Amino acid sequence: MLAVRSAFTDRSSALLTMRAEKLEAASSKIFGGDKSRIRKIEELKETIRVTEDAKSVAINEYERIKENNRTELERLDKERRADFLNMLKGFVVNQVGYAEKIANVWAKVAEETSGYANENS
Repeated sequence: MLAVRSAFTDRSSALLTMRAEKLEAASSKIFGGDKSRIRKIEELKETIRVTEDAKSVAINEYERIKENNRTELERLDKERRADFLNMLKGFVVNQVGYAEKIANVWAKVAEETSGYANENS
């Protein structure tokens, strides 16, 4: 019977040791004992920092491009208005020239027809 008690005592002791080791392993993971996990967390933090830096650079570049586009659109709008005014001025000058030419033709026709009117009277 002594051997049975000794075996049960050894078994209980082994179970306690095993439970203690499990608890120790769990607590070391919770409190930072798992070095690969800590390293992975640090790598992820570094990746996040690099990504945030890249995001900031991208936002700054976007703002710069947006400002350049706004300035360029303003410039193009001014050029478009100036071109439109020049086109209108050209059209008016062309119409005035055409009207003068037509007026000269009608004046010549009136002069020629007045000669016929004087002959018939």
